Amino acid sequence: MESNDICAKLVTVHRGRREAVIVKLNKPAKIGRNPARCDYVCEGVFVSGIHCELSAVRTAHGGVIVSCQDFSRNGIMLNGQRISKSVVILLHGDIIEFPSMEEEPRVFTCIHMWRDRPDKIDLFDPTPPQHPSNNTKTITIGKYLVSNQKLGSGAFATVHLALDTTHAARRQVACKTIRAKKGCDVTQIFKEISILNGLEHPNINRIYDTERDSQFIFIFLQLCTGGDLFTYITEKVHLNQAESKFLFFQILLGLDHLHERSISHRDLKPENILLYAPGAYPRIVIADFGLARPMAYQETRNVCGTVSYLPPEGILALDQEHLKYVGMPSDCWSSGVILYVMLTGSHPFDNDPEFGSSSNWLNHIKASRGSEPSKNYHDHEANLKAKIIAGDIDFTCKRWDALPDAKALVSSLLIHNYEQRATIRDALHSYWIRCELTGLREAYHNRVLVSARP
Repeated sequence: MESNDICAKLVTVHRGRREAVIVKLNKPAKIGRNPARCDYVCEGVFVSGIHCELSAVRTAHGGVIVSCQDFSRNGIMLNGQRISKSVVILLHGDIIEFPSMEEEPRVFTCIHMWRDRPDKIDLFDPTPPQHPSNNTKTITIGKYLVSNQKLGSGAFATVHLALDTTHAARRQVACKTIRAKKGCDVTQIFKEISILNGLEHPNINRIYDTERDSQFIFIFLQLCTGGDLFTYITEKVHLNQAESKFLFFQILLGLDHLHERSISHRDLKPENILLYAPGAYPRIVIADFGLARPMAYQETRNVCGTVSYLPPEGILALDQEHLKYVGMPSDCWSSGVILYVMLTGSHPFDNDPEFGSSSNWLNHIKASRGSEPSKNYHDHEANLKAKIIAGDIDFTCKRWDALPDAKALVSSLLIHNYEQRATIRDALHSYWIRCELTGLREAYHNRVLVSARP
């Protein structure tokens, strides 16, 4: 691991000597009493064998999330507040304290080392890029303290780290801020929020609260610290079959919960699937419900979503206003594309010669995230639409030879006629899922339901 993969260090002074725990990208560091399993040993009867794990993962836009997950019996103190059995984001300058019987408690200061922009993006960017600042600012919105620590941003919203001051453990949450522009249908936004407020499922990003003022709408959401699924896939190029199956099983359970209530997501893609915490075989959370639709069994002319994940009927309705499409079968198509991407690191239809091979699609999309799409990408979009409409799935990748049951499931979800397309319930009953259902349920209980407990 190269030195430029160092994202943060936790610095302490112990018995007169300065010591540090180094946190590297995608290489967790454990702190605890057990020297055989921990990267840094912290002695004391109140310290667990593995007390906590420090992680750093990339964000969608090239930054890094540094987090701490507590596994202990006695918890840790973060900036004077007790944290127990949860995962929190560590900001530059945060203070962590471990339980100790010593006269001087074991106190660590988090120092961020990562520079979000290692290269100059704009002519006026500083050279070299600025180091992180501990100048954290907050504003009060209702019962929440919203910080200037940005977790993500898009065309219509920005997400900041916030703190629920009324929660017993002063819970960290994500604050999604939407500017209420002139002509914005605020009533419709709150209608969609009210529908999603009733959804409680381990694989759906939970809404805790909403607030608004004259300029903004604030949505307070469950905090996820492991980044998004697209970034997770690009770090590995593709996932193995076992991990893909576990993640897809969770996606299906979350979508089944939505579809049972006649709600469609309508913008399902790896970028909108979050990892609750860092690590392999993670719990995933379906997020970004800004385009979600109730009564999703009804046809609509309002096509939305990302072209690469839209079904044929959605592509046709984009260019022909008199055509309609249905939200729930669109989610099923999108899930099939996601499964294909997880297993191969490529796209079932986006195999334009521009990329050299279908696997280069992943790198192209990664490079274009957070910036305007390239002219070449715009130029070949019509070709992509035509391939989706034609429905000729690219199964030339040799990996499919060893994945006949997964291939059958992908094929059933990518059927051109949405009336014949597999439903989410059909996918849950597919042989690829059923053949290991007992193991999937056991892993789901241990890795998902346990972390989802209040």
